[in-house]
This record gives sequence, C-alpha cells and structure tokens, in this order.
Amino acid sequence: MSGGDRKGSTRDDLTAAAGGDAIFGVYDGHGQHGHHVSRFIKERLALELGQLGDAQLRDDTAAARELAMAHHRANEALKKSGIDCSLSGSTAITCLKRGRRLLVANVGDSRAVLGRATADGRVEAHDLSVDQKPDHPIERARIEGGGGHVHPSIVPGAGYVGPARVWDPSRRFGLACARAMGDTLYYGPNRSGVIAEPEVASYRLDQNDKHIIIGSDGLWDRLSSQEAVEIVRSCPSVEHASERLTQLARERWRRHGPVADDITAVVVSFQ
Repeated sequence: MSGGDRKGSTRDDLTAAAGGDAIFGVYDGHGQHGHHVSRFIKERLALELGQLGDAQLRDDTAAARELAMAHHRANEALKKSGIDCSLSGSTAITCLKRGRRLLVANVGDSRAVLGRATADGRVEAHDLSVDQKPDHPIERARIEGGGGHVHPSIVPGAGYVGPARVWDPSRRFGLACARAMGDTLYYGPNRSGVIAEPEVASYRLDQNDKHIIIGSDGLWDRLSSQEAVEIVRSCPSVEHASERLTQLARERWRRHGPVADDITAVVVSFQ
C-alpha cells in the first residue's frame, strides 16, 4: 500500500488469515517526485520480498540480512529508474508475514503497531518499529558521529523553527526524516546523512494478537499508538477502522492549523 502520493487521507485494509502469508506496508512519499518514488518502491519491494524463500529467512540474523539486501537492491533500482530522487524520497515500512512469523522492515518515520488482547479484555499497543526522526538519539548519534548536522530550520530573526532535520552536505536542504528510500542529495560520508537501511524486527503471532496498524507520520503525529489500537478494537470492520483513524487524525490536523500532512492508515486483522 503506498501513501504520500496524494493529499488528504487514504484508506486501505486487508484481512489476513493468522496462518497465511502476506506482504503489506505503507510508503509515504515526500518531495516533488515523492509520489513516483513511493509507487516505485512499493512495487519493487513487493517483488523483492515475494521472491525470498523460507531458507533465506531461517533465523532472525539471516532475515535481517536478506531484507537489508532487498532494500538496497530496490534503492539502487530507483536511482537507475529515471525518477529524480535527489530531493525526493519515500518512507518504507513493510510487514512480511510467513505463517505466524512476522518480519517488520522499517525505513523512515512511518510506524507499525500491534494490538494485543489482555486477560482483562483490554487491548494494548506494542510498537513494532521506531520512528526514525533526525533527533532520535540513535539517529542523531549516527548522523553527527559521521560529521553530519541535525537541527531545525533557521529563520532570520526567529531562530530555530520547526522539527529537527538532517542537512545535506551543503547545508542548504533539510529533511525531517533520518532514513528514506531515495533522497540521494542527503547522503553523507560515514553514514552521516539520510540512509536507506531498514531496521528489522521479528515477532511470532499468537491468538492474543488481534490486528496491526501501519500508518504514515501524518497519522501518528495526531494519535498515540494506544489510542489507535483501542479505536480499531471498537470498530466493526477493518474498513471502518482505517476510515475512523484517518478521519480523526484529519480533524485534529484541521484544529491544529491550516496545513495537514498526508495521512495513510492500513489495518490488518488476524481474526
């Protein structure tokens, strides 16, 4: 599922059997050609991951290596595709489900959240990814440790304004995301800029795992993970749930000001 290639909100849903196989994710484009990048990466990663056999994913170490290589191949193919990705890119959070094993590969600040039932009938949120913002301690240490720069935009007379950004080597352009597919102008020596390397998490699903929400930062900037899983649990269908999530986020963006980020929510049920 691709996000960020159109303004406002998008809604996708998928119901996957608990023991079945599936690939699902969110790809949130940014920059002038972000919609082309997100579409290309969505299609290329689906192809790359669909070709991985069980032997290549036999353990967590092997799976992390194979998923990293798949992202590298997709990013290299993007650079040769004719799409101008110098100042355009896309997040990529992809869930690869094989039976009850779930692998989550994340590049950027989209997020996957698991809703897990508790013994007392509640549902608890478990983040399956980390938002890779430039000011996250791990990302900041990587960028600045290699000689890169992290800080908000500087406006004359006002000082620092807006979110933290990672800056290109010329320090003319800043991106509010520490990892992305594309965005080649933000590459830096010693991994000091924006990188396309995924963080990979492995999880084994059981009967208490009810659903997953994969959303762009436009969703998570306005809803907490816990609030989101409770909303999904209260809805009669995944279609209704994804619609309710994007609607609520959109309403909160409107109250916050005239500018709203792209909003994408994918809800996957295991029931």
